[in-house]
Amino acid sequence: MTLNKILQKLEKLKITGISDDTRYLQTGELFVARRGQKDSGLNHVREAVALGAKAILAEAEMDAEVPVIVADVEKVFPELLFRFYDFPQNELRLIGVTGTDGKTTTASIIEHLLNQNYNACYIGTNGIRHGGQREKTKYTTLPLCLLVKKMRLLADKNIRHVVMEVSSQGLINKRLDGIDFEVAVFTNLSHEHLDSHGTMENYLEAKKLLFSKIEWGGIGVVNSDSPYSRHFQAKKLFTYGIKEKADFKVLNIRESSKYTSFDILTPEGLWEDVRINLFGTFNVYNAVAAIITALHFKIPKQTIYSALKAIPKIDGRMEVITRDEPFTVYVDFAHTPNALKEILAWLKTKHERIVLVLGSAGGKDRSKRPLIGAIATEFADRVIFTSEDPRFEKPEDIVSDLLRDVKKSNYKVILDRKEAIRYAIHNAAPGEAILIAGKGNDDYYEENGIIHPYSDAEVAEVALAERKKEIK
Repeated sequence: MTLNKILQKLEKLKITGISDDTRYLQTGELFVARRGQKDSGLNHVREAVALGAKAILAEAEMDAEVPVIVADVEKVFPELLFRFYDFPQNELRLIGVTGTDGKTTTASIIEHLLNQNYNACYIGTNGIRHGGQREKTKYTTLPLCLLVKKMRLLADKNIRHVVMEVSSQGLINKRLDGIDFEVAVFTNLSHEHLDSHGTMENYLEAKKLLFSKIEWGGIGVVNSDSPYSRHFQAKKLFTYGIKEKADFKVLNIRESSKYTSFDILTPEGLWEDVRINLFGTFNVYNAVAAIITALHFKIPKQTIYSALKAIPKIDGRMEVITRDEPFTVYVDFAHTPNALKEILAWLKTKHERIVLVLGSAGGKDRSKRPLIGAIATEFADRVIFTSEDPRFEKPEDIVSDLLRDVKKSNYKVILDRKEAIRYAIHNAAPGEAILIAGKGNDDYYEENGIIHPYSDAEVAEVALAERKKEIK
């Protein structure tokens, strides 16, 4: 059946939406039985009908209690979405942020800066935010069907600026087919996701796909300090950096109790004493990428200066859990060798000792585990290796991978993550930093196919309260 005939059929059936996943299907929608990497929508047709699907789109006739529309599903799917929802992407100005580390923080700062003059939306690891509303998602980059549906809702609310985290998996799995971006940002590239990509070269090629989606008149924003920066090209390209030559060159970084301050040599002259209420060199990179993006959208310089001093808390990113204790507890999402190394290096400049609690997720890139273990024991004074979403792996096997290249003996293994956090906090000494790494603001713990409610921050807060009672 042709696309025009499918659309006519949907109109006749009064279809209210399109879904290719029964977890998000709503009553009155068309269920598209697509073939996935691990599963097929054909296996969920009965479930879809039970959930209220009004029709099925499939590649062949089948018995169902609702009308079945037969077509070449994969061929018609993206265009069907765009035409059904009336091309919402054409009503939005899209910013995509890609890179191994820093996507969430960079995208969040961009959202904050754009909100000074516009009504902007953030879509990424920390969910969906706009106009004071928050919605959780399980994706960094939404699947195409969810994304287009969400874009239509945003456009109908007169939101015109959307900043998105763009993952390599999202790009290679075609979650962004037919979507172009006005701004593409590349933060960095380091060891991660090699279970999916196989090699760093393949990982790089996946990241580069975002820059192939820059629309006419759009810009690319690239971290020149990344050794991979030269691979990212755009007709209009702006670079930023601290070490290498860049269009936006950061100078004279210094920290106070409230701010990180720095100067920027820009194409239009020197910006002096820029202040952000975040810490660490990694956040300077994130902020400058956001500044370049904000300038593209005509946010005034003075507005940028003021807004950077009041960046809202970014959940699970160097989130401070302690209040009046003589030590500091941080929760952070760092789960790559590069991110962990940068955070530990910064903490060493601020604290007398560092106690690190971390594991490594099961079912993910095993090749990074020995690197993480070696970095942890090299930069932290004391490491507590524990579990982190083991999924279908044995926690002790994951820790064994982490310990493979460890040369020091400054570690302890406590497989129960709650107990590991409690141990670190109950034994904390004045002046110490306790970094609970890997999960950030995740609200679950996954083991043997079961997802349990869980929060590192909540476990830490309970342990802190227990410690206070013991001291009293």
